[in-house]
Amino acid sequence: MIQIYYGLGKGKTTAAIGAGMRAHGAGLSVSMVQFLKSCTSSELKSIPFEVFRSPKSVPFKFDDESFEEYKEWVTGAFEFVMRCESDVIILDEILDLVDFGFAEQEDIISLISGTKEYILTGHGRLEAVFNKADYVSRIECEKHPYYQGCDARLGFEF
Repeated sequence: MIQIYYGLGKGKTTAAIGAGMRAHGAGLSVSMVQFLKSCTSSELKSIPFEVFRSPKSVPFKFDDESFEEYKEWVTGAFEFVMRCESDVIILDEILDLVDFGFAEQEDIISLISGTKEYILTGHGRLEAVFNKADYVSRIECEKHPYYQGCDARLGFEF
């Protein structure tokens, strides 16, 4: 089946990792790819399953050179997913690849057309992808310290 956690609220990655932890605890194999995040996020230190690591640094804004470098990394990540034999595959922030120009909805649909459990996260709604999903959970933000000037905190936001 396909699960989606999306929206502007905090907790999408946490929900996806929690589902992966439950599956891992039940004896299923789990793999995760984090798109559009650096590989220094704290949760990666405690995950007991395979993670296809992103580049050490991912810019907030891509210039031509960094765009091409990251697009090449995304191609490698998609190839990893296509050959991955895990029972569950978490694709964190994959929904945002379309807005950045790194993938099309059809690319994502092809990627999640296998016989595995896929867990997707991201901010935006991709209708063609959502139509294939079995679970869709929207996570909304009502209040966040960032909007009061608080920087991201180690152990909570990264």
